[in-house]
Amino acid sequence: MLIQHDGFIGVYSHLGLIAPALAEGRRAVHGGERIATVGRSGLTYGAHLYFGMIVNGRPVDPASYLNVVPCGADTQTGQNARVRSTRVLSGH
Repeated sequence: MLIQHDGFIGVYSHLGLIAPALAEGRRAVHGGERIATVGRSGLTYGAHLYFGMIVNGRPVDPASYLNVVPCGADTQTGQNARVRSTRVLSGH
């Protein structure tokens, strides 16, 4: 699911049930409104959500926007221990 926020597009994947109003075609949501339930799709050990960001038409690592250490980073330095690629697929 793609949602236009102020300044970026949020990419929400591996969702469970989509909120009925959105599933029926509603095109706008408000902050704090439930858009879906967390899902268990893909190879996984439990419920999870994939969240990505598109800024100026390009996928970006959302870690710095969320004030969290990037995936694969050294927790002491915050430096990336490995490079990860991100693909955004429409309809996910």
